[in-house]
Amino acid sequence: MPSAHNPFLLIQKIIKTQPIHHPATTSLIFRLLIDAHIRSQKPCPAALYLDRMLRCGLTPPITTFNRLLHLLLASDLLHTASSLFRDAKNRVPLNAYSFGIMIRGLCDAGRLDEASNLMEEFEAGGSPPSVVMYTTLIDGCCRRGSSDAARRLFDRMKGQGVAPNEFTYTVMISGCFRNGFSNAGFELYDEMKRAGVFPNLYTYNVLMSQCCKSQDLVSAFQLFDEMTEKGVLPNVVTYNTLIGGFCRQSMVKDATKLLVRMKDAGLRPSLVTYNVLIDGYCRAGKMVKASRVLNQMKQNGHSPSTITYNVLIDGFSRAGDLVGAANAYREMKDRGLTPTNVTYTILIDAFAREDDMERAFEMHRSMERAGLAADAHTYGVLMRGLCMQGEMKDARKLFDAMNDKGLEPTDVIYNMMIYGYCREGSSYRALRLLREMIGNGMVPNAASYGLTIRVLCKDGKRQEAEVLLSKVIHSGLQSSESINGALFDMQ
Repeated sequence: MPSAHNPFLLIQKIIKTQPIHHPATTSLIFRLLIDAHIRSQKPCPAALYLDRMLRCGLTPPITTFNRLLHLLLASDLLHTASSLFRDAKNRVPLNAYSFGIMIRGLCDAGRLDEASNLMEEFEAGGSPPSVVMYTTLIDGCCRRGSSDAARRLFDRMKGQGVAPNEFTYTVMISGCFRNGFSNAGFELYDEMKRAGVFPNLYTYNVLMSQCCKSQDLVSAFQLFDEMTEKGVLPNVVTYNTLIGGFCRQSMVKDATKLLVRMKDAGLRPSLVTYNVLIDGYCRAGKMVKASRVLNQMKQNGHSPSTITYNVLIDGFSRAGDLVGAANAYREMKDRGLTPTNVTYTILIDAFAREDDMERAFEMHRSMERAGLAADAHTYGVLMRGLCMQGEMKDARKLFDAMNDKGLEPTDVIYNMMIYGYCREGSSYRALRLLREMIGNGMVPNAASYGLTIRVLCKDGKRQEAEVLLSKVIHSGLQSSESINGALFDMQ
């Protein structure tokens, strides 16, 4: 019999035949069905039964509703979650947790206005928003670059007597750093301590990361000492951050010592740890040591990622070891890893640096055959190679092709093209590109200005050279060898 093999069929039959006459029994059956589907990570059937339960005039437990709401959002079913939340408003006693879950879902989707309206709706019900709601909305604003809105919410919550906790402060600090307000972030950290709110591990990691990005390793290690003194144990992310800080300043020996300290603390290096160290050695041109770290990574059970091989290929290329780069590329493919547009661009750059534009373009064609689209950086690498060889017609064709594909030239590309035209003595083309660059809101570098002025002088176009020099003076651009050379030519 069907019911003997599938109890859900019997339950569904009971629901269809007796939804009204036995409300307590039917409500229990609905709950069992919904809970079973939630435990099985099946949000859609669970939502279907909860909707049917509501239509039968039955009220699900708020815990069941919240669990389902959370599952729907975790499954990227925001539309279904929103619909269910809307239908449940007048039928289920929604609590602060319900609103908090929905606000989080809307923030994750970037729908900040709806999230803000929902929080105001909760507040209109007579209860002030919780610290979790405020923190969630503040985090959403920070992640979308709305620092001013985040600050207003932060001040508003304090004005309502809702005390920010360590998560609120950390979100605000992280948002300040992410949006370029470093000083404001550290001021918030000081405020946090004055308010008696203890920084957590994530707070310290965010602060140390910013110090390392600013190349302030002294402050980073002061924070490291502070956290350990307060009993906050560093994790793998903490050590990765500091190791990365050392590597960015070419202090790879110190980074290696920190790796030993990390292991002594009982922490196992992650894939990121090894990638950061490999990158450090590659930056320093120490490819033998970079390869040793790669072997250590494998021996310790980590499989190198595409990022690992991209870093190695780039390191070998910059060291002029194209054989090493080719071997790393081959090993990458042998391991079943698919080269990305970054991989191809690195290889294109390697061949271009060796003046082997034929192989550079062959790699570009391989990239296109793989279904990968070249970005502005890829085009820039190819154009630089052509400019260095004086192949300005081909460089211009690529420049136009890039524009046709909707890719905007970067300031690096403009400066390179101007350099190429100046080298071949094409003052008209160099000046035209310089004006186009300025018109697009970019600032030419000193070399572009200086070389263009010099080539204009050589072509006898002194008036245009003087106009350009005047722009340089008024722009506040610092003097350079190129600018000084241009001034000498104009005397």
